[in-house]
Amino acid sequence: MEKNNIGKRDLILAIIFSAVFLFLIDALFPPTQPVNTPSVVPSAPNISAEAQKQTASAQPVSEHSYAPAPNALGEQQNNTISVVMSQEQAVNQYRHIPIKTPSLSGSIRLKGARLDNLMLTRYHETLAKDSPYITLLSPVGTAYPFFAEFGWVSTDAISLPNADTLWQTQDQELNSKKPLTLTWDNDAGLKFIRQISVDENYMFTITDRIENYGSKIVTLFNYGLVGRTNVPPSQRGAVLEGLVGYLDSSLKEFPYAKMDKEEQASFKTTGGWAGITDKYWMAILAFDQNISNVTVKFSQSNTSAGKHYQADYLMPPTVIEPGQAVQTTGRIFAGAKELKLIDAYEDQLKIKRFDLTVDFGWYYFLTKPFFFILSWFYSLFGNMGLAILFFALLLRIAMFPIANKSFASMEKMKEIQPKLEQLRERYGDDKMRLNQEMMELYRKNNINPAAGCLPMLIQIPVFFSLYKVLYISLELRQAPFYGWIHDLSAPDPSSVFTLFGLINWPIPQALNIGVWPVLMGLTMWLQQRMNPKIADKTQNMILSLMPLMMTFLLGHLASGLVIYWTWSNILSIAQQYALRLKNKKGKPHHG
Repeated sequence: MEKNNIGKRDLILAIIFSAVFLFLIDALFPPTQPVNTPSVVPSAPNISAEAQKQTASAQPVSEHSYAPAPNALGEQQNNTISVVMSQEQAVNQYRHIPIKTPSLSGSIRLKGARLDNLMLTRYHETLAKDSPYITLLSPVGTAYPFFAEFGWVSTDAISLPNADTLWQTQDQELNSKKPLTLTWDNDAGLKFIRQISVDENYMFTITDRIENYGSKIVTLFNYGLVGRTNVPPSQRGAVLEGLVGYLDSSLKEFPYAKMDKEEQASFKTTGGWAGITDKYWMAILAFDQNISNVTVKFSQSNTSAGKHYQADYLMPPTVIEPGQAVQTTGRIFAGAKELKLIDAYEDQLKIKRFDLTVDFGWYYFLTKPFFFILSWFYSLFGNMGLAILFFALLLRIAMFPIANKSFASMEKMKEIQPKLEQLRERYGDDKMRLNQEMMELYRKNNINPAAGCLPMLIQIPVFFSLYKVLYISLELRQAPFYGWIHDLSAPDPSSVFTLFGLINWPIPQALNIGVWPVLMGLTMWLQQRMNPKIADKTQNMILSLMPLMMTFLLGHLASGLVIYWTWSNILSIAQQYALRLKNKKGKPHHG
């Protein structure tokens, strides 16, 4: 029996450390995504004629998905090739209407009414004072085009607005107080009036009105799409970057690597959303939540400019009688993943499970509450690092009774180690008798050998959830702590192997370990010293190496996580030491 218990404990420990090790390996060394930086790109692409002739079951497709062909207006697609341009150069190719809100700056291209130039003015690329704003959307012609557009397709040969259509407007600017109104007439019985509005944050609303002043019944299909050509370099790890949607009451996730393999996925849904997401930013389409039989498609295609990824939706047919008009509304969230704001949109606009645009991971039921608790502490202390420390303290208090029982069991195990060694020496050749004697020793001392594993098992989902929160939290991005920690979402920038920059010599990146990871490793080592040794020498040796291994593995993760782990270790050591003192005082003195 005793042998079985010890074996179970060893197995549990092995599983725990293996899980942690594999998890960290996955986080630190994820599969690399192909990043194609093109040397040439199409300078003036458009949606070709085929996109105007889709059947009801087909999907709208961006210009990259078709070969050049005459469009519905009889014009040839411009397929000239140009060198990769800067954002400003690409924008200046066409007339754009400026966007100015408290959160955004950029412009809308009048040709095609395309949203393809957008900066997030509340966020900068780096900590430098002159750092540029985060660029979310970029026009075709840049290295990483990323854009959104809305439109109509038909089963009939009807002239419809497309990527080459030059919309007309009297407005000079789009801001949060005044919408932008665009018009276009096909001179064949249809007038299109598009109103684009934006709030003070990141939600755009596109309202399309079509007036049929002709003599024929017209059937149209409304669509919206977001497309990205090439994937810019970014942090990759335990967070989704790629195509995502909440469709048919379930979350659909398609990282770029998955789309490269599958190339296409199609869904039917009533309500929901779909788009392209990064770690901190996203462009998400939110169509009418009450209309059923909406077709959503994720696709990847290889083009001369690179790999093109697209998320789009196609609404059911809209019939417009002569002399009548219809109106449709679509939305796109183009901005930062601010969870409180996303929750507000979910509530106000009734967008189904919009909060799942934030990648909470497996332990959603823990991750989201942890996020709000940390955010509240941050609002109290004004420092995310202090919020992390206080949160760790509360977790330690919440788990105090369980940890106390575990520590008490380990202390008893440590006390009887000499007696266990004596039994092994005496009955080493008789395993059955050794197990019987050990079990009797445990029974007399009221010890459960496996009790020490329980707190660790409980802490696994807690740790993973907190890791996820700290990894995805926008509030942690570029948030300072004290001393040399200026960004809690980045690794500790100090390096003990260069004496903090005093010695300038090349060292492998794996050895570029800062002060906080070293402190974390030391506290783990102290914890191990306070615990009883495992009888098996091989396992004991492996466990003794864990602090060193974790120092180098965790040393390259967000410093906020390392600070949490170090502080949690210190609290654990203090609790265990206090229990040891209490036990010593409670023992009778013999003299």
